[in-house]
Formats: sequence, structure tokens, C-alpha cells
Amino acid sequence: MRRAAYWLFPLIAAAVAIFIVIFMIQINPSAPHMNDGTDGEESDTSPQITEQSGSWLDRFSISEEKGYFYPVNEVSLKLTDGGTATVAAHYRLTVPLKSSYELFCVKEELKKSELPYFMRKEGETMTLFVDSNDQNRLVSLVTKLKTYQIKATVSPYTEEK
Repeated sequence: MRRAAYWLFPLIAAAVAIFIVIFMIQINPSAPHMNDGTDGEESDTSPQITEQSGSWLDRFSISEEKGYFYPVNEVSLKLTDGGTATVAAHYRLTVPLKSSYELFCVKEELKKSELPYFMRKEGETMTLFVDSNDQNRLVSLVTKLKTYQIKATVSPYTEEK
């Protein structure tokens, strides 16, 4: 029995060590081989041709296939069609809040109308803002808030640049 115990503990330790090594290799595979065109194959495309032939989305998808990513959180595009620019009217609903009850009522009404909002607190005063392109929805929200005796105003909104 002693002889089995004498060899059993080192065998278990060696088995655990081998398992850990195999496990670490499986979860941390080596970096995939990226073909950059220098393996003896000549690339017949010049940078000017690749810029003309593919869009930036194609280049992003190719880079994703190769295994690296660009740290892009937000992409904004400005498209011009050569014609006259039509600007949609933006409206802002402003609700000065006096109590937590008013905040609760306004949030419930906004949930029903599915409008996004944001709040700003300056000192002791808290103001809730709702931006939308649909003036009728904001006006109907003002009438709903009047039933709770909450004052709200709708005004045209332009972003300060």
C-alpha cells in the first residue's frame, strides 16, 4: 500500500501538469498566419487600384477575416447627392421637474410613447428633454402631461455647433 501511495501522488501531479499544459495550449492558440503577399507570390494590384476597386467596408471585412480589428465605436457618413439639402425640423420637449412623482409620471408616459429622453441636473433643478422630428407626438405628450398637472413646452431645436 505504501509503495502504491509513494508512486500515486507523483503520477497524479504529472497528469495534472500535462492537463494544464494541454488546456493552456488549446485556449491560447498561436496567432494565425497572415498572408501579406510576401511569400514569393507577387501582388499584381497597386494601392491605387485597391482604393478604386473596393470600398472601405470591403477593406474592413478583409481585415476581419485576417484576424485583426479596427477600434471603431461609431461611424458617421455624410452623403451628398448633389441636389438641394432638405433639413428635417427637430423639436425639443422640455419638462422642468419639481418632484420625484413628476419624474415617475413623465417616464411612464415616455415608455408608452416609446420616445428617447435625457435628463440634465443643474444644481437643485432637474430638466428632462425629449428630441423628436414629429411635433404632433410631442404636442400630444404635452397634453397627457397636463392631466398630471406637469408643465412642458415644445420648441424648435437646432444643435449648437
